[in-house]
Amino acid sequence: MLSFVAGLVAGPLLGIDPSASGKADAATTVAAPAVVAVATPTATSSMVPAVTPAATPAPTPAPKPCKGVKDTRSATAKKTPFTVCGIELVSKNHRVSSAYAPKLVTVAVRANGIPEVLLQPRAGTALKKMFAAAARAGHTLVVRSSYRSYATQAHWYATMNKRLTAPAGASEHQTGLAVDLAGVSNGVLVRGSTLARSPIGAWLVKNAPTYGFILRYPSDQAKITGIVYEPWHFRYVGVDAAKGVVSTRTKTLEEYLKES
Repeated sequence: MLSFVAGLVAGPLLGIDPSASGKADAATTVAAPAVVAVATPTATSSMVPAVTPAATPAPTPAPKPCKGVKDTRSATAKKTPFTVCGIELVSKNHRVSSAYAPKLVTVAVRANGIPEVLLQPRAGTALKKMFAAAARAGHTLVVRSSYRSYATQAHWYATMNKRLTAPAGASEHQTGLAVDLAGVSNGVLVRGSTLARSPIGAWLVKNAPTYGFILRYPSDQAKITGIVYEPWHFRYVGVDAAKGVVSTRTKTLEEYLKES
């Protein structure tokens, strides 16, 4: 009987439902158990989990230029671009063949002189964000050229100013990552060299890197890029790389990639 009473006292303390114990005979009189004082447990260091302070996150390092690598592609491998640190580099020194055709999407932004804007998906998404930001700043942007196939570029090179046009296979437009931009001010198209002297052009140079775009062919850097100054030609390289490019002395992709 004492063990049964002890069970009634100990049961709740052990987290055991007393009703689950053996049931007493209804005809048996059970003496009231003595009152047992149970000390309330006090909190100890072992009962309160230690709080580990959150580690201070390390600062994000500034973008660093990539180390240069050699273009070792064979003739057949030129169906894909020469890539350095994940960035496609297409130029007169690093060409692609007519077999290179990137995945493209139609980008719903304003265009001028072309039926539609075609870009690689990541570039298209960034371009829409940049156009929206320009609009919030009071500027209207338009795309005058986006993706161009190898065949289209060959036609352009044969019929246009070769000083301003890359030969087929050497144009960034074949990557689907480059756009030629213009602005609209008071209903007038602001393009070409005029863009460089306009508020719209100044906004682009300052803000394009925020959206992963760079002015691909800066002024006075033709010896490095192989292309004369084109204030309208912007190339998507990603936000980190874009900020890295504009932090270099010449503000060229070649210097950033150590390909000059």
